[in-house]
Amino acid sequence: MLGTHIPTNPKDSRFGWPKIERLEEFKSKQEAWASASDRPTHRVVIQGQTKDIPIIRVHQNIPKYRLENGRTASAQVEYLAKNASARKDMFEGDSELWDAQEAQHGLLLKLAEKSDLRKYFENTSNRQVDPILVDHLGFVVNGNRRLSTWRDLYDSDKVKYKHFEYVDLVVLPQVDNRAIDRLEAELQIEKDIKANYTWDAEANMMLAKREREHYSDKDLAELYGKKEPEVRDLLDMHDYAEEWLKSRGKENMWSLVSGSELAFKRIVTTRGKVGGTGRQQLFKEAAFALIDNPEEVKDSLHDAINGMANNIEPIVEKLKAGFAVTEVAVDNETDELFGGGTKKAGEASDLALSKEIAKPENASKAREIIVEFIESEKQLKRDTKTAEKLLDSCSRANAALEDGIKLGFCAETKIEGVEAQLAQLEVRIQKIRDFLEKSGNASN
Repeated sequence: MLGTHIPTNPKDSRFGWPKIERLEEFKSKQEAWASASDRPTHRVVIQGQTKDIPIIRVHQNIPKYRLENGRTASAQVEYLAKNASARKDMFEGDSELWDAQEAQHGLLLKLAEKSDLRKYFENTSNRQVDPILVDHLGFVVNGNRRLSTWRDLYDSDKVKYKHFEYVDLVVLPQVDNRAIDRLEAELQIEKDIKANYTWDAEANMMLAKREREHYSDKDLAELYGKKEPEVRDLLDMHDYAEEWLKSRGKENMWSLVSGSELAFKRIVTTRGKVGGTGRQQLFKEAAFALIDNPEEVKDSLHDAINGMANNIEPIVEKLKAGFAVTEVAVDNETDELFGGGTKKAGEASDLALSKEIAKPENASKAREIIVEFIESEKQLKRDTKTAEKLLDSCSRANAALEDGIKLGFCAETKIEGVEAQLAQLEVRIQKIRDFLEKSGNASN
């Protein structure tokens, strides 16, 4: 640990001293540093300038958490959704207030536990190495998770974790929020975003910065070392995830989608090849049905969504047959959204089907139809490698029909659509017979 002087009069507030006292303490420590023989510094590049800034030693109670912390962007939204009595502007209002700091402390602790940071510092041989960076008002720019962990450990056992009572700290010069955002990106995001930032937290962080500082997609791309299309894709993924959460009555529960990054990314990257606006709406609702219950998808979600995009036409036909959506009248909504003629009628049909499978009571059936088709296609590709493809297909069809006869002949059986299926079967059977006859003649 750097520095030797330890303040003797820490304040009672656990999550940051009052502003005036906080700034006075910083000034006092900096003056003491200037007159000391041992004057440790920490090098920081800010606003294009390299600065060697004094490292001072203060009580852990002094600094406050920065609420604009990227890692907690999604967690803050979810916290407000789960705590109806909490102030709606808790994380956007006055950062000095106790309730906001206390709530942020809890969110940071959860992140520290997920990344094993707490486990690391529970070992008393692991001490502070790098100083915590705070802005000129004492809000932590870099080191929020570490500080929350040290505070919690010290509060749990003041003897065992005595070494965390005081922390090394660097007070940055006064700069605007954009400079702080740039520094945060350089210190944290570019180095470890894959390890410590969930995709949804990154997206919510970008949206917050867009709202607060009016960042453009280009600004965000430059800030986080991405290309503009990557930023747009990420924000589109956020929009789809937000829509899925809202439509399932789970608004702002971002932890539910943190593990579904690839699924939402696949929706964004494959939607363009499925068709027009109506077909994309249908594709989205079908993908949402898969996301509802990944356990029923006999593949990874992103592969299943990709498989659906690659086979969208036959899957749509299967869904239309399953939900009996055939001819749809062109209403005002369709007329407003789409062009005229046949295309408009087709878009109307897709839109109507998308509304049908979006109903909660229909999601399971839609998922079953989609998964069954994708699995049958995968099986079909495997079967093409065998010489007994035709026989195997006939055998499976025969077995399926046998099961249908055994289980489906009852008073409750729904017969609507069966006749149409039989007619299609007869057409296919005749094609097989024609093939067999030709093959037989050719072999004679």
